[in-house]
Amino acid sequence: MHCFYHRDVEAIGSCKNCARGLCPECAAEVENGLACRSRCEAEVAALNRVIARNKTAYQKASGTYLQTAVFYVLLGAVFLAAGVLNWHGMGWFLLIAAAICLAGGLLHFATSRKYERD
Repeated sequence: MHCFYHRDVEAIGSCKNCARGLCPECAAEVENGLACRSRCEAEVAALNRVIARNKTAYQKASGTYLQTAVFYVLLGAVFLAAGVLNWHGMGWFLLIAAAICLAGGLLHFATSRKYERD
């Protein structure tokens, strides 16, 4: 592969933004990637910030799903207790609500485990 800007020079890498081949003269190192010097440096820096934010969000997702799972299970337990006690004659409705909440809690717990594994 040759440099996009200097066709007779061998490229040392490619721009993280536009994927053009770059020679040592045209390449600018931006964090963990190369960019076209004076052309794509700002875009590559912005892309690196987006990737860093996504990594952080992905790491926080597991905890968020786990917290939601705990909330659903606790809410399901309240509905279950109220349904068993046939609170205000709404036993069946409350038992169904409890089943839905408990199922949601299990699904959120499974999703939190998936995020922890990845």
